[in-house]
Amino acid sequence: MSLTDTNFQGGKSKNIYEYEYKNREQGLTKLWLAWPDDKKVKEAQVTRPPNLLSPSLDQGIAYYELKEGEKIRLSFKSGAYNPEDSSNTITNETRVFYLRSTVLSPISEEIRGLALEITTGAKGARDKAELLFHYLVDNYQYVYPPRVRGATAFLKEKKGDCGEYSFLYTALCRALNIPCRTIVGSWAVGKMQAHVWNEVYIEETGWIPVDCSMAYIQKKKKLQFLFSDVRTLPWKKYFGTTEGQRIVFSTDGEIPLEPIYIDVEINKASNRNSFFNIEGKPFHWGYEAVNGAAPYMQPAYIRFDEKNLEGDPKIDNRSYLGEWKVKETGFRRVTFLLKRLSVFLAVFCFILGLLIDNRILDISTSVALVLVAVSFTLRGERPLLFVVLTVFLFLSFMSVLNGG
Repeated sequence: MSLTDTNFQGGKSKNIYEYEYKNREQGLTKLWLAWPDDKKVKEAQVTRPPNLLSPSLDQGIAYYELKEGEKIRLSFKSGAYNPEDSSNTITNETRVFYLRSTVLSPISEEIRGLALEITTGAKGARDKAELLFHYLVDNYQYVYPPRVRGATAFLKEKKGDCGEYSFLYTALCRALNIPCRTIVGSWAVGKMQAHVWNEVYIEETGWIPVDCSMAYIQKKKKLQFLFSDVRTLPWKKYFGTTEGQRIVFSTDGEIPLEPIYIDVEINKASNRNSFFNIEGKPFHWGYEAVNGAAPYMQPAYIRFDEKNLEGDPKIDNRSYLGEWKVKETGFRRVTFLLKRLSVFLAVFCFILGLLIDNRILDISTSVALVLVAVSFTLRGERPLLFVVLTVFLFLSFMSVLNGG
């Protein structure tokens, strides 16, 4: 297989991203794929050029037509996520686009009224955006998967995942005339680690990141990411900063598609092939668009052939989004492998130690546990906790070594 080097330029790489989509369904599958920003990645390679590469605001969209069994692969290297590299000035076109009302982030009278109520007394855009952030963290609950997608549904349910937090935050900011975008991407650790957050535009600063769902988790569910490969921050830090371990696929939801997406007529009363509901109505992922746009691109959107509606259709789950994985490089890759190896060794030695009374196994278990704590510390994952744990486990190891 030969790869076509697209000759992208980019900064110092920290992640290797690999994506694959294979048409596992009947007939021709049409694929719209979020295309990487040539200023932020390097060594991008793709198995074949797209049928069409159309520019969109802040990114490109690649269009492919894939026959049965055909696949495409895309890979590139990228640096740490950092929206603060962006300019503190935007064009009028950009401002209008990121102030628009959409299906998933509508600027309704209800949302406008709530935004004004939350920000009463605040003066600048940054203060208002931060008040909205605190409001969502304090008054909404993270639940996956949500029953319904969209800001209006989240407003009523008060329960949803990272997407719902982001859709509502976008709508609230835009209702106050503050440009905001819903960032659709992935954690830069492992396979299919989808995530959604926001960037809000502050005149004197530029685009800054806002992650309401992670702030909620770090404030109210601290143990959820305890052993994760993602560095976590104090919850308030998720307004204005992130840990950087992210890949951006698309810079907003509901990006118009080219060529034009032609919906398939489906008897919606049967709820057949409904991927989820949008604002209370069944939405058939892969058969219809939202006013000619993909709901979101993570990192792709598809249009299945009508043949797949015949009989009792069963779509392979991999066909909805494709498959991706992200690997860290350099020092972080070494510490990642150290952590994985030491966790495996600790579990193995502990289980074996339950069956066999052996001093060498006790020492090996202690060494492995020390290495686990050290690797977390070196990676900056919950450093305060794991520095203390490293010291404790090291002292425990010395005790075992001395026969205590």
